[in-house]
Amino acid sequence: MAMCAGLMAGAAALKPVQAAGFASDGAGTLDKVVAQSAGGSTSDAARIIVKPIAVPDARFFLQLQGKVTAPTGTRVIDVDLFDVDARQVARWRDAGMYPICYMSAGSYEDWRPDAAKYPKSVLGRDYEGWPGEKWLDIRQIARLAPIITARLDLCQAKGFLGVDPDNIDGYLTETGFNLTREDALRFARWMALEAHKRGLTIGQKNAPDMVHDLADVLDFAITESPATYEHADYFAPYVAQHKPVFAIEYLTRKTAISAFCRQMRHLGFQGINASQALDGKNYYYCAP
Repeated sequence: MAMCAGLMAGAAALKPVQAAGFASDGAGTLDKVVAQSAGGSTSDAARIIVKPIAVPDARFFLQLQGKVTAPTGTRVIDVDLFDVDARQVARWRDAGMYPICYMSAGSYEDWRPDAAKYPKSVLGRDYEGWPGEKWLDIRQIARLAPIITARLDLCQAKGFLGVDPDNIDGYLTETGFNLTREDALRFARWMALEAHKRGLTIGQKNAPDMVHDLADVLDFAITESPATYEHADYFAPYVAQHKPVFAIEYLTRKTAISAFCRQMRHLGFQGINASQALDGKNYYYCAP
């Protein structure tokens, strides 16, 4: 459940560059590269079963702890994959909301029901500040694939329409592995193929320096502290493609929140201010 990983490090090194071997190489080549990295076939990677439903560019709410109560007017709701049941998801959909399942894709959490399935070889250093959490070796897609795809299956089975995969930016911190930006791109693209096969949209969480490589592939973006770390502009390519950007700040001063909201409205983002615990408290929506 850790969030904001690598933001400070990333803010100091933002460069909208292309990763070698992935820039404008065409869908066929991409499918082959990702399929091979996951130990599958090109035809399996390219197979699409259900077309995802586009994410509305509308009022957003994110809560990962405690009983979830969506504020009036919420259209897009992002909640923990394991903590919400299918009946609640169905109620949200019946109410016209677009539910997104949150999962940590790039880290291991020892309290999750599938924690025992992670091989020891993929577990890295402790995630600073989050007891029980460790970084993952996302280069080992073949070993992570059964766990990640099972989570995507659960997300689909519960009736969610999209997935919010966190902690894909391990290359910006000390994980215990020599992760690179290219490794993160490969992992994100593989997850996108798997999500889309299940009719799920998938977002980019943070990692602003990967936007130029992922905006064509992913369906929306979620960025934390874009005003604080001055990286909001990097997510503009999503808006240019009519894909929503959901921006989250953890501010306490009213003047800072007002300035953040003005910037988000100018950029065309959906902005919210929240408690860093993401427990539904201190929630403020930047109205248009």
